[in-house]
Amino acid sequence: MVWHFSSKRSLLSGVSAVVLATTVGVSAVGVSGASAQVNYTHSTDDGVWGGSGGDGRSRTDVRNARPGDNLTLKGGTVQIKGGVNNQRVGILGSGASGAGELFVVADGAASVDATVGIIVKQGNRAIDLAVFSTGQAASLTVGESATVRDLDILGDLSTFAGSRISALFNGDLTVEGTTQIKAGNNSTNSIDATLTLKGGQSRFAGDITLNDQAGGRAYLTISGSVDQTIGRVSPVGTNRIRAAADGEGTVKVLNGREGQSPRQATFDIQLGHDDANDAKDRRLRQLTVGEASRGGHAIFNRGVHVDQIDVSAGDASGEYGRAEFREDVSGRLIRLTDGSSTDGTTEAGSAQLTIGGA
Repeated sequence: MVWHFSSKRSLLSGVSAVVLATTVGVSAVGVSGASAQVNYTHSTDDGVWGGSGGDGRSRTDVRNARPGDNLTLKGGTVQIKGGVNNQRVGILGSGASGAGELFVVADGAASVDATVGIIVKQGNRAIDLAVFSTGQAASLTVGESATVRDLDILGDLSTFAGSRISALFNGDLTVEGTTQIKAGNNSTNSIDATLTLKGGQSRFAGDITLNDQAGGRAYLTISGSVDQTIGRVSPVGTNRIRAAADGEGTVKVLNGREGQSPRQATFDIQLGHDDANDAKDRRLRQLTVGEASRGGHAIFNRGVHVDQIDVSAGDASGEYGRAEFREDVSGRLIRLTDGSSTDGTTEAGSAQLTIGGA
């Protein structure tokens, strides 16, 4: 059975169930050793960041880069690889007249845990960014804001059981192209792919595609300590958070705070698709708002079409779980789980779901 609610007011509650910093006007905040950074420019051939030991001898050959050096990508591909000591870039940017690709890749038995201070755009094109693995876990953390063209987080090439492929953006994110989150496809392994957003503003020009596979799940996680907005680059855009196939992909809103009311995540972009006249009618697998220990809060200003909605509150009175749907919502199952008092006397948080109205 598939249920569908139109945007008439209703309420369910309490149911248990690279570039110089001076050039672009940014600083290398939080980048260790910023004063000693060297600025590298890469244009054509592929190269491994710090692949020759990172002695800083050459300002043109990225293989000599040291941890925290800056990189301007005018073309070609630079890899941050597992097994290489240097997995850290300070300021990463496109060139004024062109852009290249940055690959964060775990190769074989060596995992990679890359960090980038900030990603900026110069000229007409941002860089392409991909995190993937042919072996162990691969992760990328961006400390401040980021502007990229295409963003890919891919687990389908990994063969190591339990590997995790992930990208975390602590600041504002703008994706000017498409975003793909694809889990592993080896049914004997568990290889999840996750994009986590913590910044106040995350804007997307193209679709965000969540692609579950036989060997893992694809996740989009919203977990900032500030109020967040997830939306489109263009207010009149038609892009959405979509499933690669019906019933794939999970969106999690985990913005609760222990002992306090949660932060607020506002979605100005549609989740899933529900159109009987469209052969590409695809609902997402699951939407989770809140967690048992802290609660959570999300507002959806566009349609939401998922198989399952879970809303959970925390174990203290302020730790509510709340999902507010301002347009149509459809799916197969809703579960609201109130919090549970840890001492038997303190009032726990309540789980709430609102449909319709502002």
